[in-house]
Amino acid sequence: MDNKAFFISCDWGTTNFRMRLVETSTLKIIKTIKTDQGVKSLYNTYLEQNAQTQTQFFATYLEKQIQQLPTEHRNHLVIVTGMASSTIGLQELAYAKMPFHQSGAGLNWKMLVMESGINVLLISGVQTETGMMRGEETQALGIGELLKATGDGILLLPGTHSKHITYEKGSFTSLKSFMTGELFEVLSKKSILASSVAASEWSNDAEKAFKDGLMHSLNTELTAGLLMVRTNDVVRSYTNTYNYYFLSGLLIGDELAYLQKTKAKVFLAASKPIFNFYKTALEVLLPSKKVIFFEETILEDALLKGQKKILDLYEK
Repeated sequence: MDNKAFFISCDWGTTNFRMRLVETSTLKIIKTIKTDQGVKSLYNTYLEQNAQTQTQFFATYLEKQIQQLPTEHRNHLVIVTGMASSTIGLQELAYAKMPFHQSGAGLNWKMLVMESGINVLLISGVQTETGMMRGEETQALGIGELLKATGDGILLLPGTHSKHITYEKGSFTSLKSFMTGELFEVLSKKSILASSVAASEWSNDAEKAFKDGLMHSLNTELTAGLLMVRTNDVVRSYTNTYNYYFLSGLLIGDELAYLQKTKAKVFLAASKPIFNFYKTALEVLLPSKKVIFFEETILEDALLKGQKKILDLYEK
């Protein structure tokens, strides 16, 4: 079998691990393996032993997952994106600096040969003075052709730490990072607000509460707005599910408010359910002609397309 006809895609984040066997020419996914062994938990396990170096320990886990693939597909090149290149991952690589081209030129990567003989192409992240990312830069590469056809603008990649990446004339030139997702997690589960919020399915009532929070974020300081969640509960007797979406609207509105002052187009690429939140917010905050929403499948394919671009550069 031609080893270059396939590659193994690995997206190794802070909290999750995902591996996919991919046909190189079509990017068709043959098999997917997912676990909850992100680099954070695996690093903590590594610290509990002293038999292996950090790279050996992570490589052992990676190779164990590869053994779940069909025998004839276990020796393909592995392309690894995400937190695996951080200080708590497989091997630390320095961040690349902005700008980087939509072809992948300007990014940092390194070929590692594991003790088992498996080749691993490890991709590093990108940093600026205002933010840093590991993994999203590869997704941005994968969306690059769509951006090129549409024009310059700001690409939003929401998540635990949302990324806003500026795209100009074929290159990604600047980055802003926001702790919106993590802040929501902390406030809704570990702060004084925890007893005032409760998750529920997205609905018309949830959308109304979300928009209420969104509009309050534009008219009040964030910390003052956050205390309104508690006031809604104690004084106004609003439901905890209302407050859940009100809090979400406050935080996402605070993240997106600056976009009202820019003339640039805004592109949104996200998975559900977070796509619904940001789409709703952008429809309220910005005129429709200024925003382009990418389907969920585009983001799913973006990582593979970005990894393929880097593979093509490496093989030149």
